[in-house]
This record gives sequence, structure tokens and C-alpha cells, in this order.
Amino acid sequence: MLITTIAASGLYAGMYVMPEFLAEKSLRATPAPPVVPVQASPNQTPPAQTQDGGARQLNFTPFPATAQFETGDTWISDGRRYRLYGLQTCLRGTNVTLSAGVVRDCGELNLIMAQALIRDTKPVCTTVKDLDQNNAVVVCQTTTGERGYDLATYMIAQGWGFAAVDGAGQLIVPGYRVAEESARTARAGLWAYSDMPHPVSVLMQQQKAQR
Repeated sequence: MLITTIAASGLYAGMYVMPEFLAEKSLRATPAPPVVPVQASPNQTPPAQTQDGGARQLNFTPFPATAQFETGDTWISDGRRYRLYGLQTCLRGTNVTLSAGVVRDCGELNLIMAQALIRDTKPVCTTVKDLDQNNAVVVCQTTTGERGYDLATYMIAQGWGFAAVDGAGQLIVPGYRVAEESARTARAGLWAYSDMPHPVSVLMQQQKAQR
């Protein structure tokens, strides 16, 4: 079931996400140091781009071994901050109850598991949009096992990621919702905990409170 779900969602990603990407502002929490919002509206589909708007050839390279994770979907390598396209992970500062009397920071737990998944799947990544000289959007593919999968799809299907939305509440990659619903039904990963603070819901509530 998991492989079928990843394949279905990954097929969507391969057909619609990999060839073309977006570059508008998204709904995103602002940790310290601030992470530049890099998600986008699903209504436009320009190709992978450089900062000056030029077309980019997609060249995949191994995930950096020295990456320093800020969140489960964002890391810094060689002085640049990278965000995994279409993925939202649990937010730091929100709590989840693992068992009676055992409460963990959901964002920290998600970060630890994201690191483990990346270590196990040995992904390769490519930058699809340079936001500026310090920030970029990337997509990654797993390389372990008999076939590779879109990394964001894999993380969501395992219950350690969620389908991101833009500032209007629209899904960045609609196909990722397939993997999320499968993980929710199977109570995989963070879905196993009844009080799991869904990051998209938290961000939407924060956005409404600021209006």
C-alpha cells in the first residue's frame, strides 16, 4: 500500500512538479534565523529558474553530508539555505504527546526523523529556483531500493511531512495530498499521535490572527 501510494503521488510529482516550478510567496512560519518563504501558488508553472530568471538545467547532486538542518524541510549547506519544494514539516514550538506524561516538541521530533530518512534514502537533489544568493528551492529523489522516489512524497507517505499550501491556502503540489491522506489513514509517523498539531492548520490560524 505504501509503495502504491508513493508511486501514485510520485507520478504526479514527476509529471507536474519536476518539469516546472513556481516562485511566489507562501504561508510559512518564521523561525530564527528567518527562513525565506519559498512555496508558491499552484496556478502558475514557470520552469526551473536562476535568480535572474534564466532557465536552469536540472542536475542532481548528492544531498550534502555537512548540511545543518533548521527544520525538517529546510537546511543550510555552504552558506546557502535550501527548502524542499512542496513540503511542510511540523513546527518548532508546537507539542505532541508521545505517551502518558511524555511530550515532545513536534518540530524537533520531525527534524530528527527527517534526518534519519535522508540518511537512509541517500537522496540526490537539484535546485529549481534561486530566490537570492542565500536561499534556494530544491527537489530531491531517493536513490536506495529498487527505484527512486520523490523525497517529499516519501516523507509525507511515512507520516513525517505534510502537503504545503500557499498564502491563499491552496496546495502547492496537489498530488502530495494523496500521500498525506494515506499516512493519516495508516496512522503513520506523526499521525499516530492524536494531538499532533498539523502545521498547516497552525499556520492558517496564525495568519488569521494577524489580520
